[in-house]
Amino acid sequence: MIWAIPASCDVLPPGEVHLWRVHLLQPAPVVQRCRDLLAPDELNRADRFYFDKDRNRFTIARAMLKTVLGNYLKIQPRQVQFIYGPQEKPDLRPEINPSGFKFNLSHSGEYALLAVTPGLEVGIDIEQFRPDFGTQEIAERFFSAEEAGILCALPEEEKVEAFFKCWTRKEAFVKALGGGLSIPLDSFDVAFAPGAQPALLRVARDPQETRRWTVYDLDAPPNYAAALIVEGREHTLRFWEWSGKNWVNG
Repeated sequence: MIWAIPASCDVLPPGEVHLWRVHLLQPAPVVQRCRDLLAPDELNRADRFYFDKDRNRFTIARAMLKTVLGNYLKIQPRQVQFIYGPQEKPDLRPEINPSGFKFNLSHSGEYALLAVTPGLEVGIDIEQFRPDFGTQEIAERFFSAEEAGILCALPEEEKVEAFFKCWTRKEAFVKALGGGLSIPLDSFDVAFAPGAQPALLRVARDPQETRRWTVYDLDAPPNYAAALIVEGREHTLRFWEWSGKNWVNG
């Protein structure tokens, strides 16, 4: 996977999934130009963060979302508007989205990832490794019994990475469904053991649901894990690097 800065990227053909990545530590002038793209409610959300670093990371990730979507929609970033589902999953307002683009955004630590598709449901997740969180105790609390058993059997030095491989794949699925906390993480299984092909293995509420989705392991920076799940099969993935200096005009 090569993350490249495109000269231009405003076409999203059927069957393609475009992945965008941004480093969330940006110079102050870029952060300010990113703020200029946010709507009042988005600025209010940003300003609720106590620490500057968290406020800036939210601002940059949101600016990437609006500039990228605006490019596909052929509108200005400030014209990109959202609606929110029952579990607060954002979607584009229908009147500005005649092509039915779908998207999902995730950020953790110093990175954010955005997935955009031509009408396919999609979920993406990135997580920075936290050894204090990636424990057997947490796995037994949130994962299925099968998944917790697989993690327990791994050598100690492999457990943290495997935990976050599992966690990101499960979170990506929950985000694709838009179910939030209403979908227990132990109600479905994913493949995550070292060497295992990423997959959705079991969905308790509907055994046929596993055929609907494709799971992808994404190239992530050191000490991060990332996963993508997309409706359908045989997608073409393209990887783009978002640079505030190149994409944000102020």
